Amino acid sequence: MRGLAPAGASSLSMKLENKLKLSAACVIAVMSLVAIGPYFLNAQVRGVMSELKRASAVERQYATMLTLLADAEAAERGYVITGRAEFLQPYNAAVGLLPALRTNLRERHTGTAERMVLDQIETLTSKKLDYMAQVVKTRDERGFEAAQQLVDSGRGKTYMDQLRSLIGEQVSDYALHRADLRETLTSSADRAASLASIATLADIALIIAVLFAANRGLRQRLAAESRANEASEQLRTAAAVAEKRNLQLLGGGDMLQALELAGTTDESAGIVARFFHRLLPGLSGSIYLYRNSRDVLERKASWGTADDAEFIEPLECWALRKGSAHDGGHAHALQCGHAGASDAALPRLCVPLVTQGNVIGFITLQGTALAAPDSADDRAWILRLAEQAALALSNVELRASLRLQSVIDPLTQLYNRRYLDETLKRELNRAQRRGTPVAVLMIDLDHFKRVNDTFGHEGGDLLLRSVANILKQSVRACDVACRYGGEELIVLMPDCGLDSAAERAEAIRAAIAGLHLSYNAQVLTATASLGVAAYPACGGGPELLVQEADAALYAAKRDGRNRVVVAGTGAVD
Repeated sequence: MRGLAPAGASSLSMKLENKLKLSAACVIAVMSLVAIGPYFLNAQVRGVMSELKRASAVERQYATMLTLLADAEAAERGYVITGRAEFLQPYNAAVGLLPALRTNLRERHTGTAERMVLDQIETLTSKKLDYMAQVVKTRDERGFEAAQQLVDSGRGKTYMDQLRSLIGEQVSDYALHRADLRETLTSSADRAASLASIATLADIALIIAVLFAANRGLRQRLAAESRANEASEQLRTAAAVAEKRNLQLLGGGDMLQALELAGTTDESAGIVARFFHRLLPGLSGSIYLYRNSRDVLERKASWGTADDAEFIEPLECWALRKGSAHDGGHAHALQCGHAGASDAALPRLCVPLVTQGNVIGFITLQGTALAAPDSADDRAWILRLAEQAALALSNVELRASLRLQSVIDPLTQLYNRRYLDETLKRELNRAQRRGTPVAVLMIDLDHFKRVNDTFGHEGGDLLLRSVANILKQSVRACDVACRYGGEELIVLMPDCGLDSAAERAEAIRAAIAGLHLSYNAQVLTATASLGVAAYPACGGGPELLVQEADAALYAAKRDGRNRVVVAGTGAVD
């Protein structure tokens, strides 16, 4: 019996060793799954981000196409009016840029349906360009009258309206496409979270099995116990890394979704700051964006304990100079000029915000976490997050620009009739709920046709722009000044009764009457007739209120022009 004991102990030891080996193999398998899973998910995320970039690039190129066509049209009309060759410079520049833009658009359209719509857009673009070339040639060969008759035919406007409609539909389709891509990104993050949860549960079960086996007989096998503990530690580390990556993916997806709903650049910067603070709790920082002048950057948002300057110059940041991320986290690194003296000792990372090769600003982060031994992964993730933020900020600027173009009259820079209709309904509903008045001023320039006949359409446009500037300076911040059509303008005045509106109308009339413009060595003057109506005195519907103001305006015309008439009362002296 004593001779059999060593064999039995050896057999037990072998069984325990086999169990440990099997457990270790399972641990390694789960760790491999946890390690490999995020790489596949990251590949899918990169594909989605690439498609998002393509969609955004196409939207920007469509907006650029509309802008170039509008510039060419404006230059063509200026040349028709003046006959001066320098007016054709913007036209030639726009015509020269359009072929490359159209080629780029065709390269980015891969689907059959997209190419069919693009074919329609290119056909209309070619017709528009041919038409403008015909107008210019007619002006060269046959003079102003023949060219003006061609302009008055309205073909150019018809082509431009059709182009705006088709491109607007394309932009809407791409917005829906981006929404689908965001759903795909969210689904990937959900799958990553599920994988991490399953792997964590499996890890826990395996750890319990390993510990149970070790308690039964591995006290004498310190080396095996050490290997098991090491495997468990690696497993916990891998699980922690996987969980952190999943949280980062989820947070990045949430940030992109929130940015898609943002309406302004300032709001977008605040969203980026809040998510950076949540996802990087050990770091503080600020986000800077270029102002319109491109000579200074303004701090739009900050988080944590960051105390960065409100404005900085581009040369103060090494990341902007280099065009890539700049690490100021070690003693011999170049320090950015915008870093305050109190923060100079803290590690700092500056990341430029670049989209389509255009730098729109940068993000600066600081904190001791940047100097941690395992900070390399965090830095790489910060760069990816900054790239996503730059793309989203660029999209917000694009949407704001397109939205503004849809409600602003291009000549006067006042709101257009579409915006007036929407705002008037909204303000009347609000006034009815609160029991407050709303006034409408209808303005018509007297003898405007005579101005066009005497000074030409360019002189008429100058007068309209000058009167529009008077309106902008004369109304309150809450008032809405619009171009109603032709030489008719309209002002919507919330919380304003008939008497106050009549006083403001008289001030506007006097300002217009005092206008003296110099045009082609001649003095251009004007007067205006104004009609005033208000809710509730003149009715409650938007159409009725405008009709009452229009009727008062025509009463002012009948009474001799250059006067203000209040609906239902008479002229204001």
